[in-house]
Amino acid sequence: MARLLITLLLVGCAAPTYPPAPYGYDLHAVIPDLTFDGETGPIRLRSFYEPSASTSHLLVLRVGAGWCGTCRWHLGHTQEMVDVDPTVQIVDLAVADDDNVPATTAFLSAYRARMDLVQTLAVDPAFQLRPSLIVDGPLPFLVVIDRRTMQIRDTLNNPDPDALALSLRTQLKKLNGTALTPTLSTDGADGFHRNEWDLLRDMRLPTAPPPDPTNAKADDAAAASLGRTLFSDAQLSPSGTVSCASCHDPTGSFADGKPQAVGVATGDRNAPSILFAAHARWQFWDGRADSLWAQALGPIENPKEIGSSRLFVAHALFDHHRAEYEAVFSSLPDLTDTTRFPPAGKPGDPAFDALTVDDKRAVSTVFANAGKAIAAYERTLRAKPNLLDAYVAGDGNALSDAQKQSLHTYFLIGCAQCHYGPRLTDDAFHVLRFPTGRRDGQPDRGRADGIAALLASEFTASGPFSDGTGPSYAALVASPNTLGAFKTPPIRGVANTAPYGHGGTLPTLLDVSKAYGTAGLAPTDPAAVGDSEPWLALFLGGHAPELVPFLDILTATPVP
Repeated sequence: MARLLITLLLVGCAAPTYPPAPYGYDLHAVIPDLTFDGETGPIRLRSFYEPSASTSHLLVLRVGAGWCGTCRWHLGHTQEMVDVDPTVQIVDLAVADDDNVPATTAFLSAYRARMDLVQTLAVDPAFQLRPSLIVDGPLPFLVVIDRRTMQIRDTLNNPDPDALALSLRTQLKKLNGTALTPTLSTDGADGFHRNEWDLLRDMRLPTAPPPDPTNAKADDAAAASLGRTLFSDAQLSPSGTVSCASCHDPTGSFADGKPQAVGVATGDRNAPSILFAAHARWQFWDGRADSLWAQALGPIENPKEIGSSRLFVAHALFDHHRAEYEAVFSSLPDLTDTTRFPPAGKPGDPAFDALTVDDKRAVSTVFANAGKAIAAYERTLRAKPNLLDAYVAGDGNALSDAQKQSLHTYFLIGCAQCHYGPRLTDDAFHVLRFPTGRRDGQPDRGRADGIAALLASEFTASGPFSDGTGPSYAALVASPNTLGAFKTPPIRGVANTAPYGHGGTLPTLLDVSKAYGTAGLAPTDPAAVGDSEPWLALFLGGHAPELVPFLDILTATPVP
């Protein structure tokens, strides 16, 4: 008898059989019994199925990403969904981390830290819910499910708080016949929703950049003074005609206004402004440097840019800036012996490769210090407030009606998922299929090659010339979504820095808006490589020109 009772109890507690096929992703279809990787193991949708419940309860699957600004707002306001109805169950699914690397469970602790309420958390790098998308749209993407039938009841892309609450209440009314409680409007000034105003307030003018523990002289005034001199010193180049300022002109918002950078030769990519570079997680379009000082070194030894070498730079410092250098760093080696220290050379050159191990280290240290001085100077750069700053600060008349409508379009079509925060960028890497700028016409592989270059570099935050302990890149690999991916450029300052795109092939703001709105070039076009992301918002025909009035106010005039 006891054994029979135990058997009956076990049967009674067993999970109910998941609703039978047909499954699908359309409205009112039974969603397939998907499985996700959770913090402590697999999570199956069948675990939320409750066919015997007396009333229907809602399950919300919310897809987001670490890099996504609109997702961050929703994560921080999760409690509001439960406030609509305490039985709402939320499963948060992260598809990618802050850099747009496919999410693993190791990322979930960082994702959790952005949430005001956590119920169930998992990763879904394959984006299994993509078939539920009615149209490609911005994250977060929400799928609302009736737990009593596991049928999809609604799908939403980045809903405003009112739209989300109305959806949940409407479904509960349809399913249970409950009263539809009126939704209180969360509109703010000029018709912007509360979430949009929160994002606007975060678009504050950048001030001091974050600390750089890899550069002991990052905020040293004497180092910045030396760096300012080196930034414009053509004596660091054997040609005597090129310096950092050649492509990053202080009078041109620290850009050059050319399609591709022009140093001792024409390069393959557009030279972005470095006005806010000190705030970035990664440097260069492909992220092949992880610090500002390492970025400063790259163009110096690039044969198309400054066309120099670390031995040449060491000699230039010894001959022209010795006192200033030694006032900041240690004494320079005695470079008068050109037999020991040839006039020029870098790794791969016979002159440099013939040096002793100690002399190689000494020359490379001097070279790294030059980059650290230039970085110290770049960290002092600031910009003047623009019209957006005035508007956010409370001047409702700072923007015209056309500019406000343009800002509405900016939020409507999902620009804020990637372009948010003080610099209006997520610092992540995305495939947009913009045209190549390479001189040979070949598509630019972007982040896929940038990762290889980063891993091969000796000038990294964890390398021998760093002043601190940086991250390990042992797990960093070029995943499929890095092919053709480029870093999201800050659009604070975009009005001053035409032309656009990593290849510099888009002359105007209207051109770049149109390119975004069509997901770049067609998949068959050989001028780009990589697959566009499903959350890249596709515009209606009129949206691109509607964006331009807002983009026009995003100036960044350097403070003298």
